[in-house]
Amino acid sequence: MARIKLIVTGDMEKLALHKSLSKLFPADQDGDAVVWETQKIQCATSYRLIEGGEPSHPMLALANAMFAEAIIGKKAPPADLVLVIDDVELGNLEQEHIVATHFRTAVESILSAYNMAAQSRYRELLRAKCSFHLLKPMVEAYLFGDGQALQIAGVSDAAPPRLVHLTDVEAFETNDPSWLPTCHEENTKRRALHPWWRHERHPKHYLNHLGKRGQPDYEYEETHHGRDALIALDWAQVPKQASDTPILRALFEDLADWFGITNPMGVGSLNPCFYPARTVYRGGLILRNM
Repeated sequence: MARIKLIVTGDMEKLALHKSLSKLFPADQDGDAVVWETQKIQCATSYRLIEGGEPSHPMLALANAMFAEAIIGKKAPPADLVLVIDDVELGNLEQEHIVATHFRTAVESILSAYNMAAQSRYRELLRAKCSFHLLKPMVEAYLFGDGQALQIAGVSDAAPPRLVHLTDVEAFETNDPSWLPTCHEENTKRRALHPWWRHERHPKHYLNHLGKRGQPDYEYEETHHGRDALIALDWAQVPKQASDTPILRALFEDLADWFGITNPMGVGSLNPCFYPARTVYRGGLILRNM
């Protein structure tokens, strides 16, 4: 048996991401049946990360959870592949490289507690088995790439979404005139503490608004609407052209590489912070993908 462990930061991902991703990949790897598992840890990107700053306790907790699953094995033998997956969130939009650096620094901090021989052994295992990925700005954005998934989430055909960027949902932003007044109110309210907040770039809140337009008593729930929509999501429909969703493509490229297959999303742009070019020397990485 081969175990893939997803360490995620949301209830929706904990319930559904493994079921959603596994549909696109083989049921076995080198003759071993593949089992997908999830574990939820606190989000490490709920506030704006500062370049050069020390990794936070949540970031260290994510790195420690990855280390435990890959090296130690908490309740079972160590996993064969461990993917830590967090959301970018609004506060870290366009500074995904800083998020990656914080996680890399957290891993180095954990490794520094071991002697050189142990460090060398653990680094080899981390490069073979572990990755850190993001969803931008959060997992709900990808539902907007598949109309059927949106319907399952509770969005009526009578209330179609209006987006500024028609293809790349990782650049999520709505210009829906029925929603912009609320966005203006929220932006004004939050500006003092969170000057970077742009409510029109928040897919979860916009999804709830669309659901209410079709059903006045609708309230979006990650563990119900989100779970069902994510399980059904047709990932291949999400990017409409090769330059779309480079962060998501990096996750799929990483998984495809582990399985030894071509990327089920096809050829397209990969964010180099989360999957470097094939020409990059892998021995210089700290994880599989960075």
